[in-house]
Amino acid sequence: MSRLISCHRIFTACLLPLISLSVWGDAIQGQIVGLDCAKHGHLCPLQQFESHISQEKDFILLTPNKEVYTLLDISRDTLVRHVNKKVIISGTLEPNSHSIKVQQLQVQLGHGLSRYESIWQAP
Repeated sequence: MSRLISCHRIFTACLLPLISLSVWGDAIQGQIVGLDCAKHGHLCPLQQFESHISQEKDFILLTPNKEVYTLLDISRDTLVRHVNKKVIISGTLEPNSHSIKVQQLQVQLGHGLSRYESIWQAP
């Protein structure tokens, strides 16, 4: 019986971090930019901004160290409203694909502030 309890404790200790990871996911800071802009290593231009972003097919997360993540399970319409803004994307990193299944999108309030507002959550 004590061996069974020991196995249960070990199993629980090993499983708990995995459960926490899947519930909370990963959070990555960066900026939402058009895929074409990211390919050229810059943010979407402010000049003729609306016509430019209307031609962008996909939007991605560009991190401060220039990593690029495809954002899954969030609409283009939601992303386009926050182009060039600093954001925190919470979700699940997909192994080997540099993509994130988005669970939450938070947008920075004002410039230079460290406060973020949650503006979208997965249903």
